[in-house]
Amino acid sequence: MTASARALASARALQAVRVGYGMVLVLAPGLVLRLVTGRIPSRRACRVAQVLGTRHLIQAAATAAAPRPEVFAIGGGVDAVHTASMLLAARRAALADALMEAALAAGSVSVSRAGSVRHRSPAGSGRVRAGADRES
Repeated sequence: MTASARALASARALQAVRVGYGMVLVLAPGLVLRLVTGRIPSRRACRVAQVLGTRHLIQAAATAAAPRPEVFAIGGGVDAVHTASMLLAARRAALADALMEAALAAGSVSVSRAGSVRHRSPAGSGRVRAGADRES
């Protein structure tokens, strides 16, 4: 597997994890918070989880639209800041979220360091999609 193919596979895996996490937070925030804390969450806590989930979906869309190392690096920075804020909150739900954010930050940094990510057309024709990075 070439370095470009590995970078693309890593980027897609990271985006899939982020989309899955975001969707669960948006669609079932109460379930997630109850599983993590063992308590029925407040409406406010559910709304906060939904906002966080929406942020993850937006971030996944941004990295899919512009899969360049600097975009993943910025996303990793956002995840790292979020991790720090959750660790400062030091509640059980916040700590669980901090672990997920740390994993996503590490994945974003890893993808950003892997270099350019090429997108091929869905039919596999080998054409690079408009707006995707070109290898030199």
